[in-house]
Order: sequence, then C-alpha cells, then structure tokens
Amino acid sequence: MAWYIDKKSVKLSTVEGEKKKYNTTYKSGKAPTFAGIYKCQTCDYEDVINRECDTFPPCRECGGSEWKLLVKVEPE
Repeated sequence: MAWYIDKKSVKLSTVEGEKKKYNTTYKSGKAPTFAGIYKCQTCDYEDVINRECDTFPPCRECGGSEWKLLVKVEPE
C-alpha cells in the first residue's frame, strides 16, 4: 500500500480516461508507459518503475509477471 504525508505532492485523478491506466495489467518484459509505483498481481509486492527502466522486471518477491499501476509519477 502506498502511503504519503504531503497531500500537495499526491493528487487524486478524477479524469475518466485515467482509470484505464490503473486497471490495465502490464506484463514483465514489456516497456513501461508511465513511471510510478506498481503492484504485483500475484503477491501484492509494490515496486518502483522509474524512467530508466526499459522493461518491467519479474517480481523480485515471487517471480510474478503481471503488474498494475498504483501511483503514476509525472514531472512538475
């Protein structure tokens, strides 16, 4: 679970088109579209995928290969 203490740094997305980004499953080996925090769909482990990642890795906890976006990071 992602936690925060500064509401100014995290925003709730209310744009209808944004929901698809958070409901899409991303496979290991594919290029990430967004930098952010992703959750493994097998064991719920959360990992950061940053702009330097060329592909989604397998989950380091369970080896799972499916991820969902939790928190999307955008430059200011």
